[in-house]
Amino acid sequence: MPLNPVTAQINELVQAFRATAPPPTVEAMRSGYAQFIEQIGTTSTTSKVEPIDVDGLASLSFTPPECSDGLLVWYHGGGWVISSPELAINEVDRLAVAARCRAISVGYGLAPEHPFPGPQLDGIVAANWCVANAKGLGADPRKVAVGGDSAGGNLAAVAAQRVDELCAQVLVYPGCDLRSATREAQPYAEGYFLDREAIEFFLSCAVGDADVATPMISPQLAMTDILETVPPAIVITAEYDPLRDDGRTYAATLAAAGIHVETRHYDEQMHGFFSMPEALDDARDAISVAGAFLAAQFDAV
Repeated sequence: MPLNPVTAQINELVQAFRATAPPPTVEAMRSGYAQFIEQIGTTSTTSKVEPIDVDGLASLSFTPPECSDGLLVWYHGGGWVISSPELAINEVDRLAVAARCRAISVGYGLAPEHPFPGPQLDGIVAANWCVANAKGLGADPRKVAVGGDSAGGNLAAVAAQRVDELCAQVLVYPGCDLRSATREAQPYAEGYFLDREAIEFFLSCAVGDADVATPMISPQLAMTDILETVPPAIVITAEYDPLRDDGRTYAATLAAAGIHVETRHYDEQMHGFFSMPEALDDARDAISVAGAFLAAQFDAV
């Protein structure tokens, strides 16, 4: 199916910028993404948003008007190189409202200043801290979930394999097997929001010479006895996304390990759409679906 018309317009802006941009640098990528989010986002929120220190990580706390005792630990996307909790406000605010839970958007260390395993370890530290401090945050320690989009989905999947007390995980087009991240056979790796050049750039900054076959980088490759212990998951994928099959394969792997898994696939959408709820109906729907999943998992505890 063709790209959603609004998504196609957004993608045209992205491609026009790339056509005139110099070779990517960390500074240019960060600045460009911030400008992009400013164009399609809003500074208005429904939740009360406050800074919070998560074991040394400068993060943001979201408290929606209707708030249960659930807590979501969220990791933003951006290839472990760009973005921030501030640039993920639109999606996290809406997700906290949809799930009726408090959310902590984690300011993990970015590469190349903090390459592998820095972001992954920060993600684990943040999840453990939120479990340990859940009561002080007004949450039930048994009702702590993790989630993230793209590279953040990778961090959430890694944390879910290493923090035992979690009750759920939300994985939005996660990168789960980086051995295949630049594989030529992947569809839609050229001409869309996330392309091969960007993937290679992010990997060079964040992974370098590390072995991408380690489960700390590629959670798809974890041993079965580890996969059997992770919490229930929802995996969201998009049609025009070079990471599409990563999400689908990881969902199937978790299901084969006996984990409750729900999936939602969005035809006509590209990688990154979840971060555009001010512009895209499908983003709002995906956030609503993820929120309903979280609310159900919190209620099931």
